[in-house]
Amino acid sequence: MTLLGVDLRSSARRPSTWATLQEDSVVTNIGNFRSDKDLLELAEEHQPDLIAIGTPLTLPEGLCCLETSCDCRPVSAQKKGRQLELELSRIGISCFFTSKGSIIRNLIYRGINLHANLKNRGYGVIEVYPHASKVVLFGDRVPPKNSNRSLTFMQEKLPTVVQGLDPFLESVDRSGCDALINAYTALLHWQKATDVLGYPQEGQLALPKLVQ
Repeated sequence: MTLLGVDLRSSARRPSTWATLQEDSVVTNIGNFRSDKDLLELAEEHQPDLIAIGTPLTLPEGLCCLETSCDCRPVSAQKKGRQLELELSRIGISCFFTSKGSIIRNLIYRGINLHANLKNRGYGVIEVYPHASKVVLFGDRVPPKNSNRSLTFMQEKLPTVVQGLDPFLESVDRSGCDALINAYTALLHWQKATDVLGYPQEGQLALPKLVQ
């Protein structure tokens, strides 16, 4: 079994990162790609059983885009973002809401396009939120990804959930850490060890099960 985790950039101008795990949680690959075509070719090469992408992959129900110039409207005018984002907020995990004029809308558009292309090729794809996965796995003191402490923190914590990281540990960067967390969340989802937030018609998020 192969689980593929993707840390996606908003465009091909900067490399995105991918990582693969086996069912025993052993790291097998960490690498970079630029274009969507590159990722589709990687999927063809590695034939993952499940792909976890760490960016929004759907729009709020009722929206056809995130452009403020468009007349499309959410089904519920009282609800900001998607249901899964509201559920994250209720459990104390902050996130970007998927809404009109979002500062990450180019990233969201890219994620939606990749999701569709991968699904059309028969791959299982789930949306994950790496920061949320890290908070559940490692506690609420997880540094933000852009923090100077983030890389050191993740280099210390990752070996507690994945195996075989030593050959990659010195070269892995913050994006590589997120790709690994995404792949690990995919493994947990495969093992039915995740909670699923949101609802199918709008989009759902896989989150490591919260300790009760």
